[in-house]
Amino acid sequence: MSNRYGALILAGIFFGTTGTAQALGPDGLSPLAVGSGRLIFGAILLWIITRFTAKTAKPIAQSDLWIASIGFTLYQLTFFSAVKSTGVTIGTVTALGSAPALTGIIAFLLKGEKPSKRWFLATIVTTAGIAVLSSAKGFSQFNLTGFLLALGAGASYSLFAVASKSALTSGVGIPEAMTKIILLASLLGLPFIFVGDFAPFVSFRGVEMLLWLGLVPTALAYLAYAFGLKSVQAGTASTLILAEPATATLLAALILHESLNLRSIYGIAIIACGLIYLAREKTRT
Repeated sequence: MSNRYGALILAGIFFGTTGTAQALGPDGLSPLAVGSGRLIFGAILLWIITRFTAKTAKPIAQSDLWIASIGFTLYQLTFFSAVKSTGVTIGTVTALGSAPALTGIIAFLLKGEKPSKRWFLATIVTTAGIAVLSSAKGFSQFNLTGFLLALGAGASYSLFAVASKSALTSGVGIPEAMTKIILLASLLGLPFIFVGDFAPFVSFRGVEMLLWLGLVPTALAYLAYAFGLKSVQAGTASTLILAEPATATLLAALILHESLNLRSIYGIAIIACGLIYLAREKTRT
């Protein structure tokens, strides 16, 4: 397995800790406020990391910076709104399942990237796995607004992935690119930290949750993601991070003691097969 592909799968695993960390946090917090707090702490930690890394002379293009940051901010807002409107199951499967295909399309339209045949097959397999995994507990809620918001989340993430890829391939350093993108995204999403009750944030559990969310599924995850993205097509990267829902399901079962039925196990196995197949593709150096 290529180190680049391994880094992307690791990023997906780190992303998958988000839901469990939030569930272990204090009660009474708005999901929008948690998402905003995660970005703020992640940006601060990334800024600290960049103080100890070599700087590149190549500045990030303003177009890449703004497109990536706006896409990243919109992803937070549309995803949480979709989950609230149509439920976790349909919101998650639609957002995560649509991201690889939408990223491949946007990367082709904006940057001329042509997805490989292996990517097409792996995306079909992993998306099928997500559908199986997300339907394990049944589809209990659905509405058109929520479904469209979930598609918007997939498209927003795709903008972030394509613009980030453009910045990295232009010669911008990985820590610098991610720090600037997420810092701007945290500023754009800052007002949402005041949605709902702010008091739980200043409790021990609140600070503990934000530190984890800022360090693992944000700072470390996006450094790993950017490392892989630098020499991997954006569509391929979006498929590989589908390790996220499998990780989230396993952690929910092991730590939160949620039931893990046979359909869930099938879904995880299908996702794993798609990721392993795609990870065997050769990367460009």
